Amino acid sequence: MDEKLTCYICNKENNKGIVILNRYICRGCELEMMDTSYNELKFEGIRRKIKNIWKGVSLNIEEHSTG
Repeated sequence: MDEKLTCYICNKENNKGIVILNRYICRGCELEMMDTSYNELKFEGIRRKIKNIWKGVSLNIEEHSTG
């Protein structure tokens, strides 16, 4: 993959990482998520970003089921 993608967590452009529900997360943020303890301040920021990914999926499902 040569195309640079923008990380949903840190907003840096990169092409090494994962895609979760159409949101790209760079390898650096992926590793940081795994190494961050739940009682660290940066954990809350990561948690919110991941929660927003799932909120988008939930809203999308609701739109399709009621529309």
